[in-house]
Amino acid sequence: MTARVEPFIYKIPPLGHRPSLGAHRGQMAGSGQLFTRHDSLLARPDPRRLDLRASALDPFGNYRVKVFQQHTQLPVVLIADLSASMRYQGKHSRQQALADFVLSAALSATQTGDSFTFIGCGKKLERQWLLAANRSVGSATELAQRLAKATFTSQAESLWQLSPVLPSKRSLLFLASDFYMPLGKISALMAQLTQHIVVPVVFWDESEYQALPDWGIVKLKDLESGKTKTLLLRPNYKCRIIEAYTQRKLELQKAFRSFGVEPLFIIDNFQAQRLTAYFHKLAG
Repeated sequence: MTARVEPFIYKIPPLGHRPSLGAHRGQMAGSGQLFTRHDSLLARPDPRRLDLRASALDPFGNYRVKVFQQHTQLPVVLIADLSASMRYQGKHSRQQALADFVLSAALSATQTGDSFTFIGCGKKLERQWLLAANRSVGSATELAQRLAKATFTSQAESLWQLSPVLPSKRSLLFLASDFYMPLGKISALMAQLTQHIVVPVVFWDESEYQALPDWGIVKLKDLESGKTKTLLLRPNYKCRIIEAYTQRKLELQKAFRSFGVEPLFIIDNFQAQRLTAYFHKLAG
């Protein structure tokens, strides 16, 4: 585990009507602290919220009460690709970056008063990689430690079998992967998640493209198939590889934006402030 994992701050658009109180702005009027408007005492018969000044200024002589916005809870769910490619070791360990993200997300949810759920997807959904909704930092810490040491050997086929384990309530859903999969499969994956607020988090490493040498022989190994490929690198070939990653980034952005979501690219190691900046930008 990285020496110190920090939480991040997530802000989301106003939520729909839900009964549980929490830290997020909802659409339901209630006993929150954010003043929204005045209403008549007849419409909202709560004398505790009576505003004498607004009542005195009412041209029709009606009593006016203050209406506050109800705050809600938002379950946080992290779905992680546990395929073999997620144990890539370059400038940094992708597996360690994922483990740090899991702990950071759990800390963030707990700090905000929300629950945290983890769903790890390998060839099939295994109980050892499922963490039910809870507010225990200890459980998340233990999970992150196991993730950092595990050996992922298969493809993440269970990503397309999520329906039985997804929460029924609208949730903030992080989707963590390197997304080295066909765009059609990404669309099929996103189609399962349309009722949730989805944040795709793309884990890449500069050593995969930017840090390659201009000249030399490089052996590449496909972690999922086990096949190796030998390349004779030269400046033009390296440029083509970089261009391919640039094009892939554009394709991923287009694929996710077609579902109304913006992907976040985590290059090399995980940094919580990147998530805070992402949500700050979304909030406008």
